[in-house]
Amino acid sequence: MVQHSWSLNLNWVTPELAVGGRFPIEAAEHLARRLAIRHIVDVRRERCDDERVLRQHGITLLHLPTEDLCAISRPMLDQGVSWVHGHLSQGNKVYIHCEHGIGRSALLALCVLVELGHSPLDALSLAKRQRQRVSPSPEQLETFMAWAEERRVARALPWSTPTFDDLADIAYCQLRSSPSIG
Repeated sequence: MVQHSWSLNLNWVTPELAVGGRFPIEAAEHLARRLAIRHIVDVRRERCDDERVLRQHGITLLHLPTEDLCAISRPMLDQGVSWVHGHLSQGNKVYIHCEHGIGRSALLALCVLVELGHSPLDALSLAKRQRQRVSPSPEQLETFMAWAEERRVARALPWSTPTFDDLADIAYCQLRSSPSIG
């Protein structure tokens, strides 16, 4: 087995959808060959993966530049969901990442999971189970709620849109189990 001086900060939310943080560009070959990832969404505004290097390894890149702790803009969120869903529906693996894999990448992944048929609470529960550090900011949770509600209405989906508190209970559950300070 080849030893690397880097490690990957990613988790598989579904067998085809990974969510996580940034990776060293030297890992591109590993992502393509070992993990069979063919498509990457980078939602960082502060940096962007090297598209040329990724392309050399057969990986396509979608860059949706978003400030840390902020929600992805609605046009970019719609573009990202459509792009990821299209690749997943063709049986391809997709990796969505931001800097740390906590908020921006989680927001897009949650919307993709709803697009795939999960209710918002099921989507967040699944993401949190597979990647414990998923904790979208309040702005990101609000955007997820609004996006999911629009999908529910447009498609007459049977679930009800959860409240912010319902989502926050899942997203921030690790805070309840931490010992209090002070």
